[in-house]
Amino acid sequence: GGPVNRISVSDDQTFFVSASDDGTSRVFELMSVADSGGDMRSRLTYHGHDETARVNNCTILKNTHSVATGCSKGTVHVWRVDTTTSQQTNQTKRTRVSGQSLVRSVDPGEGEVMALSQFYTSSASVVTYATQRGTIHTLDLRTAREPFALRLFPETGSVTDIQIGADQNWLVAGTRGGFMSLFDLRYHNCVKLWRHGRSSPIKRLSAVLGAGASGASSRPLVFAGCDGDETALFDLASGGCLQCYRVLDQSLTYVDRSALPKSSLSIPQLEDVAIPSKQSSRLVPSYDLMRRSRPQTGYSVNAVVGNINAQGSSFLLTGSDSQVRCWNLNSTSKSCCVSGLSLNQPPPSFEQVKVGGNSRLILCRQPSAPPSNLVEGSKLPQYRRQGVVGCDKGHTDSILDLKIAKAPAVVLSASRDNTVKLWA
Repeated sequence: GGPVNRISVSDDQTFFVSASDDGTSRVFELMSVADSGGDMRSRLTYHGHDETARVNNCTILKNTHSVATGCSKGTVHVWRVDTTTSQQTNQTKRTRVSGQSLVRSVDPGEGEVMALSQFYTSSASVVTYATQRGTIHTLDLRTAREPFALRLFPETGSVTDIQIGADQNWLVAGTRGGFMSLFDLRYHNCVKLWRHGRSSPIKRLSAVLGAGASGASSRPLVFAGCDGDETALFDLASGGCLQCYRVLDQSLTYVDRSALPKSSLSIPQLEDVAIPSKQSSRLVPSYDLMRRSRPQTGYSVNAVVGNINAQGSSFLLTGSDSQVRCWNLNSTSKSCCVSGLSLNQPPPSFEQVKVGGNSRLILCRQPSAPPSNLVEGSKLPQYRRQGVVGCDKGHTDSILDLKIAKAPAVVLSASRDNTVKLWA
């Protein structure tokens, strides 16, 4: 095995697929969760990519059992998971994974495949993928011709993630340089370019419709996971930050709010970058890029999953601190840490801070675990501490992806510790 970079769940909730550093994609049956006894085994392993490559991304195409995977060698494979259905009882049927077959393979020759997504309408189903050279390519399985391609400015840095709006009218690409490029998919051009005010790398993106947040059903609202253990909901049409979720450094856990650093209580800002009229024109002076570039600080948010509606936001965040946190915008008392707390570590506390305007800020204070000599149990004699010890159910390394399955209702987390875990 190897670090698990991405996971994807089929629309019919039959199975989910993982993408790993060992060059494989594994298929797991969701119906086998109840019978697994806590240790699930993959039903099928796809070895189609080069054995020395890392599979960086995977996505199951909407309303199908076809899977698109992209690897570090620059190839994109679309392959189909074959299934069979058997009658279990008079009322229930069970679908089992039975095999796999390659549908299409492409190699644009532009370095690693950095991100994958899908453009889907009633008349088209197009795989979109971003390469190391900064081009977003498209793949239509019905034709050999590429429908269209989008190009990022090289000064923005390598692509980290791409997301397509639920209305299929726009696409946003985040980069390591802290830029977010907004494309109009109807005209295939870049209409807005933003840069994070702290030049924080954009680690992960999650697009939402946002009807409840803005009153407009198709505004480009995007959650952006960044370093500093911070996630923000941005309106990419105006550049405004609507919500911010931030985990404070443990050294600030017991500091009064009035004494917190200004950076802990501020809302992140986006800077509008002028788009040159010609693609060949320099976007930002090189000296500015060097001046603004900053090393990563603290933990980062690697995955965001959830929803936003008329009642507010409720979603899960996770990152390099190996913890999964559930945030509730309407009631901070319902926010919690799902997994990742060490033995005897106190639970976190969440508080909402008034920042003025329409923006909302929620802080998480996570106390560190007390020294072992201060824990009562450590004072027991050795013979009293013998016996069955419960296993640590959390991940031991950075969590790289999260997904929600509906049947059964579980949260899936993929980690650098080579495992995928399910949380009920």
